[in-house]
Amino acid sequence: MAGYSPLKITGNTTGLVQEREEFLLPDDAYPVLENAYVWRERIKRKQGSELLGRLRRVFTSLSLGNSGASPWTFTIYSTLVPAIIPEANAQIEPGSIVITIGAIVFTDQGDGTLTSVTVGNSGIINYNTGVVTLTHTAGAGVATTINFNYFPGLPVMGLRSRELNNINNEQLVAFDTVYAYVFGTTGWEEFIPGTTWSGRDFDFFWSTNYWVNSANNKLFWVTNDYRSGALGDPIRYTDGTAWTNFSPQTNFVATEFLQQCLALLPFRSRLVAFNTWEGANLANSVNFPQRIRWAAIGNPIPNGAYQPWVDDVRGQGGFLDIPTSESIVAVGFVRDNLVIYCERSTWQLRYTGRSIAPFQIEKVNSELGAESTFSAVQFDTSLVGIGDKGVVECDSFKSERIDIKLPDLVFFFNNDANGPSRIHGIRDFQKRLAYWTYPYQPSQTTGDIFPNRRLVYNYENDSWAIFTDSLTTLGTYQAQSGRRWQDYAKAPDDTWQEQNVPWISGPSLFPSIVGGNQQGFVNYLDVNVTNGVSLFITNIVGFGITNNDPPVRITSPNHNLETNQIIQIFDIPEGSDFDLLNSGIFSITRIDLNTFSLSVYDPSTGQFSLPGLAPIGAYIGGGQISLKDNFSITSKKFNFLDDGQNIQLGFIDVLFDTTEEGGISLNVYTDYNDDQPTNILPLNDNPSTGLPDTFFNSIVPTTSTNEFQSKVWQRIFCPTRSAFITIEWTLSNSQMVGPEQESDVQIDAQILWIRKAGRQLPSGF
Repeated sequence: MAGYSPLKITGNTTGLVQEREEFLLPDDAYPVLENAYVWRERIKRKQGSELLGRLRRVFTSLSLGNSGASPWTFTIYSTLVPAIIPEANAQIEPGSIVITIGAIVFTDQGDGTLTSVTVGNSGIINYNTGVVTLTHTAGAGVATTINFNYFPGLPVMGLRSRELNNINNEQLVAFDTVYAYVFGTTGWEEFIPGTTWSGRDFDFFWSTNYWVNSANNKLFWVTNDYRSGALGDPIRYTDGTAWTNFSPQTNFVATEFLQQCLALLPFRSRLVAFNTWEGANLANSVNFPQRIRWAAIGNPIPNGAYQPWVDDVRGQGGFLDIPTSESIVAVGFVRDNLVIYCERSTWQLRYTGRSIAPFQIEKVNSELGAESTFSAVQFDTSLVGIGDKGVVECDSFKSERIDIKLPDLVFFFNNDANGPSRIHGIRDFQKRLAYWTYPYQPSQTTGDIFPNRRLVYNYENDSWAIFTDSLTTLGTYQAQSGRRWQDYAKAPDDTWQEQNVPWISGPSLFPSIVGGNQQGFVNYLDVNVTNGVSLFITNIVGFGITNNDPPVRITSPNHNLETNQIIQIFDIPEGSDFDLLNSGIFSITRIDLNTFSLSVYDPSTGQFSLPGLAPIGAYIGGGQISLKDNFSITSKKFNFLDDGQNIQLGFIDVLFDTTEEGGISLNVYTDYNDDQPTNILPLNDNPSTGLPDTFFNSIVPTTSTNEFQSKVWQRIFCPTRSAFITIEWTLSNSQMVGPEQESDVQIDAQILWIRKAGRQLPSGF
């Protein structure tokens, strides 16, 4: 087009920048980069999640006592012998129940009904309450047993890797606040039943792998808290068969013991504990928050006269206290040294080689530290943590901020409800990214305490992005066999033909990044385009089936959702009163911490303005939720300020990865009006018709007429003139309910065709 010059934006490296005014940014910088990120010089939409499983407990052959007369009604939890008191949000797994009364067997069909091959026997079950009613021919007084699984619904507080004897094979051990789990052949199951924990919903589990037992099996050490008294748990270790409480003696004369600690790490052939609780017993122990205590070289487990932790025997254990009033918060290796983050300072623990005093402490920085134990992420030559002043990197010689592009972000973390302690980080080696979950205070409302954002750091090109995730903890999982196409379901009803992943994805023993959330779900992260289920439903209230009735109200404990987020519902038992909600896509209106209402997309208005409706009826349990993530890629404010000229945008050429049914929307904003795009209604209406001006096109397909073409150029006409022009790539509401939401988005290059458009004038001229 005559007069227009190309502004080429390729080789993206800058990413999210919030340190400067938007008109001063580089061309490849984005003041908003939400659910999208810069990766290998392209812009990619955030990938979704895939359900690995919900943390659950499995029970077999439990006694229900003797049967009552038919019809017999009882509650599973309270009738069990001995009684099992469920957690407040416990849910029985649909399809998992088998009840045996004498020779009569009732089998759960997963839809709230129990059937039997014996004529005249049937039953119903409410999966939430555990109430069962059986019509049976066995008569009263017959011994009855039950098999069933249930989901405790507790927040995931640890996804830790346990070393196995096989090389390159680690077992993922998951923890919530009470139980430990491993992933078995049918899903999660309790790891070493009989041992429980008493952590709070911000007490993450620290683990380390060190030493072996007498059978040469590797030992796995765990600590989840550093509190004293009845509220705390002891340090424990296991060889995979039983948990052993660990409280070694630290002083012969004073008869004191190490009771708890923040972290354990093997260093220079010694097991070292940080931020300790010490005393005659756990209940009366005292915290030494600056203490570093170590065992003798080799075996750290006491045995008779062998007491490797005592500090009053020459050459055995020892300790030193960091000379500060700040608590030790995080630790990690850098080369052959240990970096220690205190609250507002950084230190390193250096090996001296002297048996009497094997370690010495040195200060690295007196102003920068970390506030979260699990924010510490190890890189090849540094340890990165998040403190009260920023994201800090220490290479053991110096400590400095690396988040200069986002200088104020940490100041918007929620400090209430132990917010800093909830930050959790991990490194993705395959993608060369690092992630941190954090509670973002401006988007949290009353009662929200769990993280609702994920900070993404591309350490290959020093770029940042933000994902809208609700995750409590992060870890890695090595599947014991390669996943097949049918394992990559984008949603529970999808088939392998619909998958957008290569045959070679997910080889066996590949360390995939997984995340746990506040409801006990564990999901693979960043593997599909859309998300798997990650929330459960505990109640549905239907208000009717006409638009004059209030919308459906959903209860999902600690859902952490925000108004206008879009969800999809699955797995409400077929045949129940609310199964018509299955596969429905809704926008939510948050009511409180645990409840929200549903709205349906109205094509006539382009908004989620219709109430989500369902018949009034009985809710029998079941139902899960997946999130439909939108994204926003918002540019700088392009301008010709150097020439004192306005800017005219004519059209944009964009190079996309080709998709089968995908598309994307373009919003164009002028000056500092970032709420009303000029290329969609109402600003682009044709005065003579009141309809959108067809010369403007905001919907951009990412499809190609050439099926062999892997990339496609698309041109978007968007003539706009102003002092500043901002462009945003996102999905419209109609695309959020269409196939576009399930298609990948990758932008390789943009060419903005622009020209000078006359002298700028002050407002009013």
